[in-house]
Amino acid sequence: MSTEGNVSAATLSSSVADAEIKDYPKLVMLGVLHMAQYFPAAFTGVALPFIFRQEGLPLEMFWLLALPAIPRWLKWLIALVVDNYGSARIGYRKTWIIPCTIIGTSLYAALAFIEPSIAAIYTIVGILLFKSFIMAAQDIAVDGYAAESMTDAERPIGTSIIIFLAVLAGVLGAGVVALVETVGWPITMMCSSLLLLGAALPAIIRKEPPPPEASRKRRERGERPNLWKAVKRPESGYILPFLFCFGFGGAFFGSMVGPFLADKGLTLTQFGILSPISAIAGAGLAALATPILIRRYGVRTAAIVGVSILPIEGVVFLIFATMPGLPPLPMFVAIVALLGFGTAIYSFAVNNSRFRWASKAQAATDYSLQSSLWNLGIWVAGSLAGFVVAAVGWAVFFPIAAGLTTVFALFYVLMFDRVEALVQIREAQELAD
Repeated sequence: MSTEGNVSAATLSSSVADAEIKDYPKLVMLGVLHMAQYFPAAFTGVALPFIFRQEGLPLEMFWLLALPAIPRWLKWLIALVVDNYGSARIGYRKTWIIPCTIIGTSLYAALAFIEPSIAAIYTIVGILLFKSFIMAAQDIAVDGYAAESMTDAERPIGTSIIIFLAVLAGVLGAGVVALVETVGWPITMMCSSLLLLGAALPAIIRKEPPPPEASRKRRERGERPNLWKAVKRPESGYILPFLFCFGFGGAFFGSMVGPFLADKGLTLTQFGILSPISAIAGAGLAALATPILIRRYGVRTAAIVGVSILPIEGVVFLIFATMPGLPPLPMFVAIVALLGFGTAIYSFAVNNSRFRWASKAQAATDYSLQSSLWNLGIWVAGSLAGFVVAAVGWAVFFPIAAGLTTVFALFYVLMFDRVEALVQIREAQELAD
Protein backbone atom coordinates (compact mmCIF):
# COMPACT_ATOMS: atom_id res chain seq x y z
CA MET A 1 0.00 0.00 0.00
CA SER A 2 2.77 2.39 0.96
CA THR A 3 4.77 1.54 -2.17
CA GLU A 4 1.74 2.11 -4.39
CA GLY A 5 1.14 5.42 -2.67
CA ASN A 6 4.74 6.48 -3.22
CA VAL A 7 4.56 5.51 -6.90
CA SER A 8 1.30 7.42 -7.37
CA ALA A 9 2.72 10.46 -5.64
CA ALA A 10 5.87 10.31 -7.76
CA THR A 11 3.81 9.96 -10.94
CA LEU A 12 1.61 12.89 -9.95
CA SER A 13 4.67 14.98 -9.11
CA SER A 14 6.22 14.11 -12.47
CA SER A 15 2.99 15.04 -14.30
CA VAL A 16 2.79 18.36 -12.52
CA ALA A 17 6.44 19.08 -13.33
CA ASP A 18 5.86 18.23 -16.98
CA ALA A 19 2.83 20.51 -17.04
CA GLU A 20 4.98 23.39 -15.76
CA ILE A 21 7.71 22.96 -18.39
CA LYS A 22 7.67 25.82 -20.89
CA ASP A 23 9.15 25.55 -24.37
CA TYR A 24 10.36 29.13 -24.74
CA PRO A 25 11.89 28.68 -28.23
CA LYS A 26 8.49 27.45 -29.42
CA LEU A 27 6.72 30.41 -27.80
CA VAL A 28 9.14 32.90 -29.36
CA MET A 29 8.72 31.18 -32.74
CA LEU A 30 4.94 31.51 -32.46
CA GLY A 31 5.34 35.16 -31.54
CA VAL A 32 7.60 35.89 -34.50
CA LEU A 33 5.20 34.01 -36.77
CA HIS A 34 2.34 36.23 -35.60
CA MET A 35 4.39 39.27 -36.63
CA ALA A 36 3.68 38.27 -40.23
CA GLN A 37 -0.03 38.71 -39.47
CA TYR A 38 0.04 42.01 -37.66
CA PHE A 39 2.48 43.98 -39.77
CA PRO A 40 0.07 44.14 -42.77
CA ALA A 41 -2.86 44.88 -40.46
CA ALA A 42 -1.07 47.85 -38.91
CA PHE A 43 0.13 49.08 -42.27
CA THR A 44 -3.36 49.18 -43.74
CA GLY A 45 -5.08 50.21 -40.51
CA VAL A 46 -2.70 52.93 -39.24
CA ALA A 47 -0.01 53.95 -41.74
CA LEU A 48 -2.15 54.13 -44.88
CA PRO A 49 -4.91 56.24 -43.26
CA PHE A 50 -2.25 58.72 -42.07
CA ILE A 51 -0.55 58.83 -45.49
CA PHE A 52 -3.79 59.19 -47.46
CA ARG A 53 -5.16 61.81 -45.06
CA GLN A 54 -2.08 63.90 -45.79
CA GLU A 55 -2.71 63.28 -49.50
CA GLY A 56 -6.13 64.89 -49.00
CA LEU A 57 -8.39 61.81 -48.92
CA PRO A 58 -11.82 62.87 -47.54
CA LEU A 59 -12.94 61.16 -44.33
CA GLU A 60 -16.03 59.89 -46.15
CA MET A 61 -13.74 57.80 -48.42
CA PHE A 62 -11.88 56.05 -45.60
CA TRP A 63 -14.15 53.02 -46.04
CA LEU A 64 -11.92 52.11 -49.00
CA LEU A 65 -9.00 51.52 -46.64
CA ALA A 66 -11.14 49.07 -44.65
CA LEU A 67 -11.69 46.79 -47.68
CA PRO A 68 -8.43 44.78 -47.22
CA ALA A 69 -9.76 43.68 -43.83
CA ILE A 70 -12.70 41.81 -45.41
CA PRO A 71 -10.83 38.50 -45.95
CA ARG A 72 -9.90 38.46 -42.28
CA TRP A 73 -13.55 38.10 -41.28
CA LEU A 74 -14.17 35.55 -44.03
CA LYS A 75 -11.47 33.16 -42.80
CA TRP A 76 -14.09 30.65 -41.69
CA LEU A 77 -14.80 29.95 -45.38
CA ILE A 78 -11.43 28.27 -45.86
CA ALA A 79 -10.66 27.22 -42.28
CA LEU A 80 -12.16 23.75 -42.76
CA VAL A 81 -9.79 23.09 -45.67
CA VAL A 82 -6.72 24.37 -43.81
CA ASP A 83 -7.64 22.40 -40.69
CA ASN A 84 -8.20 19.14 -42.55
CA TYR A 85 -5.59 19.00 -45.32
CA GLY A 86 -1.82 19.12 -45.24
CA SER A 87 1.30 17.03 -45.40
CA ALA A 88 2.29 15.10 -42.29
CA ARG A 89 5.88 15.02 -43.58
CA ILE A 90 6.12 18.80 -44.05
CA GLY A 91 3.76 19.62 -41.17
CA TYR A 92 0.02 20.24 -41.35
CA ARG A 93 0.47 23.94 -40.55
CA LYS A 94 3.68 24.50 -42.51
CA THR A 95 1.97 23.11 -45.61
CA TRP A 96 0.00 26.37 -45.71
CA ILE A 97 2.45 28.75 -44.07
CA ILE A 98 5.24 28.30 -46.66
CA PRO A 99 3.40 29.02 -49.96
CA CYS A 100 1.16 31.73 -48.52
CA THR A 101 4.17 33.60 -47.15
CA ILE A 102 5.92 33.53 -50.54
CA ILE A 103 2.86 34.84 -52.39
CA GLY A 104 2.09 37.50 -49.76
CA THR A 105 5.68 38.72 -49.82
CA SER A 106 5.60 39.03 -53.61
CA LEU A 107 2.40 41.08 -53.53
CA TYR A 108 3.85 43.48 -50.97
CA ALA A 109 6.93 43.91 -53.15
CA ALA A 110 4.64 44.82 -56.07
CA LEU A 111 3.44 47.87 -54.12
CA ALA A 112 6.93 49.34 -54.44
CA PHE A 113 6.08 50.27 -58.03
CA ILE A 114 2.88 52.21 -57.16
CA GLU A 115 3.32 55.52 -55.34
CA PRO A 116 0.48 56.35 -52.89
CA SER A 117 -1.92 59.00 -54.22
CA ILE A 118 -5.65 59.52 -54.39
CA ALA A 119 -5.54 58.46 -58.06
CA ALA A 120 -3.74 55.20 -57.14
CA ILE A 121 -5.84 54.33 -54.10
CA TYR A 122 -8.02 51.83 -55.98
CA THR A 123 -4.98 49.95 -57.34
CA ILE A 124 -3.24 49.86 -53.95
CA VAL A 125 -6.39 48.72 -52.15
CA GLY A 126 -6.97 46.07 -54.84
CA ILE A 127 -3.50 44.58 -54.35
CA LEU A 128 -3.88 44.64 -50.58
CA LEU A 129 -7.29 43.00 -50.85
CA PHE A 130 -5.91 40.12 -52.96
CA LYS A 131 -2.92 39.79 -50.61
CA SER A 132 -5.32 39.57 -47.68
CA PHE A 133 -7.15 36.61 -49.20
CA ILE A 134 -3.85 34.73 -49.63
CA MET A 135 -2.57 35.60 -46.18
CA ALA A 136 -5.89 34.62 -44.58
CA ALA A 137 -4.95 30.97 -45.15
CA GLN A 138 -1.60 31.60 -43.48
CA ASP A 139 -3.34 33.30 -40.56
CA ILE A 140 -5.58 30.27 -40.07
CA ALA A 141 -2.62 27.89 -39.99
CA VAL A 142 -0.66 30.15 -37.62
CA ASP A 143 -3.54 30.60 -35.18
CA GLY A 144 -4.34 26.89 -35.18
CA TYR A 145 -0.66 26.14 -34.57
CA ALA A 146 -0.62 28.40 -31.51
CA ALA A 147 -3.98 27.33 -30.08
CA GLU A 148 -3.22 23.60 -30.21
CA SER A 149 0.46 23.66 -29.24
CA MET A 150 0.46 25.85 -26.10
CA THR A 151 -0.13 24.13 -22.76
CA ASP A 152 -2.05 25.71 -19.90
CA ALA A 153 1.26 26.55 -18.20
CA GLU A 154 2.65 28.14 -21.36
CA ARG A 155 -0.42 30.14 -22.36
CA PRO A 156 -0.03 33.29 -20.17
CA ILE A 157 3.64 33.77 -21.07
CA GLY A 158 3.12 32.56 -24.63
CA THR A 159 0.25 35.00 -25.14
CA SER A 160 2.38 37.86 -23.81
CA ILE A 161 5.21 36.97 -26.18
CA ILE A 162 2.84 36.60 -29.13
CA ILE A 163 0.96 39.82 -28.48
CA PHE A 164 4.08 41.84 -27.67
CA LEU A 165 5.77 40.74 -30.89
CA ALA A 166 2.49 41.38 -32.70
CA VAL A 167 2.53 44.90 -31.27
CA LEU A 168 6.13 45.23 -32.39
CA ALA A 169 5.04 44.20 -35.88
CA GLY A 170 2.22 46.71 -35.62
CA VAL A 171 4.71 49.38 -34.63
CA LEU A 172 6.80 48.55 -37.67
CA GLY A 173 3.69 48.67 -39.82
CA ALA A 174 2.65 52.02 -38.41
CA GLY A 175 6.22 53.30 -38.47
CA VAL A 176 6.30 52.82 -42.22
CA VAL A 177 5.18 56.45 -42.45
CA ALA A 178 8.57 57.60 -41.13
CA LEU A 179 10.44 55.40 -43.59
CA VAL A 180 8.33 56.73 -46.46
CA GLU A 181 9.37 60.26 -45.59
CA THR A 182 13.03 59.27 -45.13
CA VAL A 183 13.84 56.73 -47.85
CA GLY A 184 10.78 56.85 -50.10
CA TRP A 185 7.87 54.55 -50.85
CA PRO A 186 9.62 51.95 -53.11
CA ILE A 187 12.43 51.11 -50.67
CA THR A 188 9.98 51.06 -47.77
CA MET A 189 7.72 48.51 -49.44
CA MET A 190 10.65 46.31 -50.45
CA CYS A 191 11.84 46.29 -46.83
CA SER A 192 8.31 45.48 -45.71
CA SER A 193 8.14 42.45 -47.99
CA LEU A 194 11.44 41.15 -46.60
CA LEU A 195 10.10 41.61 -43.07
CA LEU A 196 7.12 39.37 -43.87
CA LEU A 197 9.43 36.67 -45.17
CA GLY A 198 11.80 36.93 -42.22
CA ALA A 199 8.99 36.64 -39.68
CA ALA A 200 7.93 33.27 -41.12
CA LEU A 201 11.43 31.75 -41.42
CA PRO A 202 11.70 30.40 -37.83
CA ALA A 203 8.45 28.44 -38.25
CA ILE A 204 9.54 27.17 -41.66
CA ILE A 205 12.88 25.92 -40.28
CA ARG A 206 11.60 24.44 -36.98
CA LYS A 207 10.12 20.96 -37.01
CA GLU A 208 6.37 21.06 -36.43
CA PRO A 209 5.12 19.04 -33.41
CA PRO A 210 2.51 16.29 -33.91
CA PRO A 211 -1.19 17.21 -33.63
CA PRO A 212 -2.66 17.22 -30.08
CA GLU A 213 -4.46 14.16 -28.69
CA ALA A 214 -7.96 15.54 -29.26
CA SER A 215 -7.13 16.20 -32.92
CA ARG A 216 -5.54 12.76 -33.29
CA LYS A 217 -8.64 11.06 -31.90
CA ARG A 218 -10.86 13.01 -34.30
CA ARG A 219 -8.75 11.87 -37.24
CA GLU A 220 -8.80 8.24 -36.03
CA ARG A 221 -12.61 8.35 -35.96
CA GLY A 222 -12.60 9.63 -39.54
CA GLU A 223 -14.25 12.92 -38.54
CA ARG A 224 -13.61 16.17 -40.37
CA PRO A 225 -13.57 19.63 -38.74
CA ASN A 226 -17.13 20.82 -38.29
CA LEU A 227 -18.00 24.51 -38.42
CA TRP A 228 -21.54 23.95 -37.20
CA LYS A 229 -20.20 22.14 -34.14
CA ALA A 230 -18.15 25.22 -33.28
CA VAL A 231 -21.17 27.52 -33.74
CA LYS A 232 -23.70 25.54 -31.73
CA ARG A 233 -21.59 24.95 -28.60
CA PRO A 234 -23.14 26.65 -25.53
CA GLU A 235 -20.06 28.80 -24.91
CA SER A 236 -20.15 30.13 -28.48
CA GLY A 237 -23.30 32.07 -27.62
CA TYR A 238 -21.11 34.20 -25.37
CA ILE A 239 -17.78 34.07 -27.20
CA LEU A 240 -18.76 34.94 -30.76
CA PRO A 241 -20.81 38.10 -30.03
CA PHE A 242 -18.14 39.31 -27.64
CA LEU A 243 -15.33 38.91 -30.16
CA PHE A 244 -17.24 40.99 -32.70
CA CYS A 245 -17.61 43.69 -30.06
CA PHE A 246 -13.95 43.33 -29.00
CA GLY A 247 -12.80 43.94 -32.56
CA PHE A 248 -15.28 46.76 -33.11
CA GLY A 249 -14.39 48.64 -29.92
CA GLY A 250 -10.64 48.55 -30.42
CA ALA A 251 -10.76 49.53 -34.09
CA PHE A 252 -13.48 52.18 -33.70
CA PHE A 253 -11.18 54.10 -31.35
CA GLY A 254 -7.78 53.07 -32.70
CA SER A 255 -8.39 53.49 -36.44
CA MET A 256 -9.06 57.21 -36.02
CA VAL A 257 -6.05 58.06 -33.85
CA GLY A 258 -3.80 58.50 -36.90
CA PRO A 259 -6.18 60.80 -38.79
CA PHE A 260 -6.82 62.75 -35.56
CA LEU A 261 -3.11 63.36 -35.05
CA ALA A 262 -2.72 64.32 -38.71
CA ASP A 263 -5.51 66.89 -38.24
CA LYS A 264 -3.71 68.19 -35.15
CA GLY A 265 -0.64 68.91 -37.27
CA LEU A 266 1.65 66.00 -36.39
CA THR A 267 4.22 65.37 -39.13
CA LEU A 268 5.03 61.97 -40.60
CA THR A 269 8.32 61.88 -38.68
CA GLN A 270 6.69 62.88 -35.39
CA PHE A 271 4.01 60.22 -35.83
CA GLY A 272 6.73 57.70 -36.69
CA ILE A 273 8.46 58.56 -33.40
CA LEU A 274 5.30 58.58 -31.26
CA SER A 275 3.86 55.31 -32.52
CA PRO A 276 6.78 52.92 -31.91
CA ILE A 277 7.97 54.34 -28.60
CA SER A 278 4.53 54.51 -26.98
CA ALA A 279 3.39 51.14 -28.33
CA ILE A 280 6.56 49.24 -27.42
CA ALA A 281 6.72 50.79 -23.95
CA GLY A 282 3.04 50.18 -23.23
CA ALA A 283 2.89 46.66 -24.63
CA GLY A 284 6.27 45.72 -23.17
CA LEU A 285 5.18 46.66 -19.66
CA ALA A 286 1.89 44.82 -20.16
CA ALA A 287 3.72 41.74 -21.48
CA LEU A 288 5.68 41.61 -18.23
CA ALA A 289 2.82 42.50 -15.89
CA THR A 290 -0.02 40.41 -17.32
CA PRO A 291 1.47 36.91 -16.71
CA ILE A 292 2.23 37.94 -13.12
CA LEU A 293 -1.32 39.21 -12.61
CA ILE A 294 -2.77 36.06 -14.17
CA ARG A 295 -0.60 33.76 -12.08
CA ARG A 296 -1.47 35.53 -8.83
CA TYR A 297 -5.05 36.65 -9.36
CA GLY A 298 -6.40 34.94 -12.48
CA VAL A 299 -7.29 36.07 -15.99
CA ARG A 300 -10.56 37.75 -15.00
CA THR A 301 -8.96 40.01 -12.37
CA ALA A 302 -6.13 40.91 -14.72
CA ALA A 303 -8.72 41.97 -17.29
CA ILE A 304 -10.51 44.17 -14.73
CA VAL A 305 -7.28 46.12 -14.15
CA GLY A 306 -7.09 46.92 -17.86
CA VAL A 307 -10.79 47.66 -18.23
CA SER A 308 -10.57 50.39 -15.59
CA ILE A 309 -8.23 52.39 -17.88
CA LEU A 310 -10.57 52.43 -20.91
CA PRO A 311 -12.81 55.34 -19.80
CA ILE A 312 -9.73 57.29 -18.67
CA GLU A 313 -8.32 56.95 -22.18
CA GLY A 314 -11.51 58.46 -23.59
CA VAL A 315 -11.32 61.43 -21.24
CA VAL A 316 -7.64 62.08 -22.06
CA PHE A 317 -8.28 62.10 -25.82
CA LEU A 318 -11.28 64.36 -25.27
CA ILE A 319 -8.91 66.82 -23.60
CA PHE A 320 -6.47 66.51 -26.52
CA ALA A 321 -9.30 67.16 -28.97
CA THR A 322 -10.33 70.39 -27.23
CA MET A 323 -6.76 71.73 -26.89
CA PRO A 324 -5.50 74.16 -29.56
CA GLY A 325 -2.46 71.93 -30.03
CA LEU A 326 -0.84 68.87 -28.44
CA PRO A 327 1.52 68.61 -25.44
CA PRO A 328 5.28 68.59 -26.18
CA LEU A 329 6.20 65.37 -27.95
CA PRO A 330 8.10 63.71 -25.04
CA MET A 331 5.18 64.32 -22.66
CA PHE A 332 2.66 63.20 -25.26
CA VAL A 333 4.60 59.97 -25.87
CA ALA A 334 4.69 59.24 -22.12
CA ILE A 335 0.94 59.81 -21.73
CA VAL A 336 0.05 57.59 -24.68
CA ALA A 337 2.44 54.87 -23.46
CA LEU A 338 0.86 54.81 -19.97
CA LEU A 339 -2.64 54.61 -21.43
CA GLY A 340 -1.47 51.85 -23.75
CA PHE A 341 0.02 49.91 -20.83
CA GLY A 342 -3.28 49.89 -18.99
CA THR A 343 -5.50 48.97 -21.90
CA ALA A 344 -3.00 46.35 -23.17
CA ILE A 345 -3.48 44.34 -19.97
CA TYR A 346 -7.14 43.91 -20.93
CA SER A 347 -6.20 42.96 -24.50
CA PHE A 348 -3.58 40.46 -23.30
CA ALA A 349 -6.14 38.82 -21.00
CA VAL A 350 -8.69 38.52 -23.81
CA ASN A 351 -6.14 36.98 -26.17
CA ASN A 352 -5.15 34.50 -23.47
CA SER A 353 -8.81 33.48 -23.38
CA ARG A 354 -9.07 33.28 -27.18
CA PHE A 355 -6.34 30.64 -27.37
CA ARG A 356 -8.02 28.69 -24.57
CA TRP A 357 -11.50 28.91 -26.10
CA ALA A 358 -10.42 27.14 -29.33
CA SER A 359 -10.99 23.38 -29.33
CA LYS A 360 -7.79 21.37 -29.72
CA ALA A 361 -9.73 18.85 -31.81
CA GLN A 362 -10.19 21.46 -34.57
CA ALA A 363 -8.11 24.39 -33.40
CA ALA A 364 -7.76 26.24 -36.71
CA THR A 365 -11.50 26.01 -37.46
CA ASP A 366 -12.54 27.19 -33.99
CA TYR A 367 -10.00 29.99 -33.76
CA SER A 368 -10.72 31.14 -37.31
CA LEU A 369 -14.44 31.37 -36.62
CA GLN A 370 -13.72 33.45 -33.54
CA SER A 371 -11.14 35.52 -35.45
CA SER A 372 -13.60 36.08 -38.30
CA LEU A 373 -16.12 37.66 -35.93
CA TRP A 374 -13.36 39.75 -34.36
CA ASN A 375 -12.17 40.97 -37.76
CA LEU A 376 -15.74 41.59 -38.89
CA GLY A 377 -16.01 43.96 -35.93
CA ILE A 378 -12.77 45.65 -36.98
CA TRP A 379 -14.00 46.05 -40.56
CA VAL A 380 -17.37 47.48 -39.51
CA ALA A 381 -15.67 49.90 -37.13
CA GLY A 382 -13.16 51.00 -39.75
CA SER A 383 -15.94 51.56 -42.25
CA LEU A 384 -18.11 53.62 -39.89
CA ALA A 385 -15.59 55.59 -37.82
CA GLY A 386 -14.80 58.19 -40.47
CA PHE A 387 -18.49 58.95 -41.01
CA VAL A 388 -19.06 59.33 -37.24
CA VAL A 389 -16.09 61.70 -36.85
CA ALA A 390 -17.28 63.77 -39.81
CA ALA A 391 -20.74 64.00 -38.22
CA VAL A 392 -19.92 64.70 -34.56
CA GLY A 393 -16.31 65.92 -34.46
CA TRP A 394 -13.30 64.65 -32.54
CA ALA A 395 -14.37 65.94 -29.11
CA VAL A 396 -17.59 63.90 -29.18
CA PHE A 397 -16.18 60.90 -31.03
CA PHE A 398 -13.56 59.81 -28.48
CA PRO A 399 -15.93 59.66 -25.45
CA ILE A 400 -18.41 57.64 -27.56
CA ALA A 401 -15.66 55.25 -28.69
CA ALA A 402 -14.27 54.79 -25.17
CA GLY A 403 -17.75 54.27 -23.74
CA LEU A 404 -18.58 51.52 -26.23
CA THR A 405 -15.26 49.77 -25.62
CA THR A 406 -15.82 49.85 -21.85
CA VAL A 407 -19.31 48.33 -22.14
CA PHE A 408 -17.98 45.51 -24.33
CA ALA A 409 -15.13 44.88 -21.88
CA LEU A 410 -17.52 44.63 -18.94
CA PHE A 411 -19.43 41.93 -20.82
CA TYR A 412 -16.21 39.88 -21.04
CA VAL A 413 -15.62 40.24 -17.30
CA LEU A 414 -19.18 39.23 -16.42
CA MET A 415 -19.31 36.20 -18.74
CA PHE A 416 -15.83 34.91 -17.91
CA ASP A 417 -16.61 32.29 -15.24
CA ARG A 418 -19.55 30.86 -17.18
CA VAL A 419 -17.52 30.42 -20.36
CA GLU A 420 -14.59 28.89 -18.48
CA ALA A 421 -16.87 26.23 -16.98
CA LEU A 422 -18.36 25.38 -20.40
CA VAL A 423 -14.90 25.10 -21.99
CA GLN A 424 -13.75 22.68 -19.29
CA ILE A 425 -16.78 20.46 -19.93
CA ARG A 426 -16.07 20.47 -23.69
CA GLU A 427 -12.41 19.55 -23.20
CA ALA A 428 -13.33 16.58 -21.00
CA GLN A 429 -15.82 15.34 -23.58
CA GLU A 430 -13.32 15.60 -26.46
CA LEU A 431 -10.74 13.48 -24.63
CA ALA A 432 -13.34 10.96 -23.46
CA ASP A 433 -14.75 10.29 -26.97
